[in-house]
Amino acid sequence: MKHTNTWLISSLIFGVMLLSAACSSSPAAPPTPAVTYRAPTYAEITPGPHKVVGDLSTTIDFPPFPYSTPLPPPVASSLDGLYYKVVPLEGTPVPCKRCAGYRLEGGVWTLYLNKGIFKVFQQDTDFEAVGSFVVSGDHITFFNDPYCEENLRMVGTYTWHLDASGSLQLKVIGDPCSIGQRAKNLTSAPWIKKAAQSSDRRDPCQPPNREAAVSGHWPEPSNCQPQP
Repeated sequence: MKHTNTWLISSLIFGVMLLSAACSSSPAAPPTPAVTYRAPTYAEITPGPHKVVGDLSTTIDFPPFPYSTPLPPPVASSLDGLYYKVVPLEGTPVPCKRCAGYRLEGGVWTLYLNKGIFKVFQQDTDFEAVGSFVVSGDHITFFNDPYCEENLRMVGTYTWHLDASGSLQLKVIGDPCSIGQRAKNLTSAPWIKKAAQSSDRRDPCQPPNREAAVSGHWPEPSNCQPQP
């Protein structure tokens, strides 16, 4: 019996040695390839179907409403023009039915300044805000903005610098509008001015205004390619 137990123990030890040798001689597993992650856009994570919204960056369907401050006279300023910036798609946007205005979602943002009227537009999220602005020296103020829901009398004051390349930098002096989101958005990166013809010439294959974009009732040229 003693010899039998000794033989069993020896067999087990030999088996363990063979298993260890087999494991140590197995080829190493190939490295896992790196995966490039791209955060989805707001439109990709929201339920469909999605309506096609044209480039309405310079379309003012309705003029600003004088909530507490009279509309400024329609006089051109030194900052008039169409500006844009690209916000990187970092992280996954959270869809919501009642988001704070000016949330800095990834994509292309435009800032349109024209004779006392400003418009901030983001095509991917269909966000747009229209209000009044006044330039005085190196200061610019924004007001009559419906996204200042805390208090429609809110005024945002900034300093501005426009260099020779057309880069507009805004620095906030004070702007509590939309729980501070407007200031965060407007100052997050420089705004690059587009050429004058880009803001004055509308793409004939894009709807002329928001109502046309939503309803589809507009004379679209026959040679336009369908939107994906």
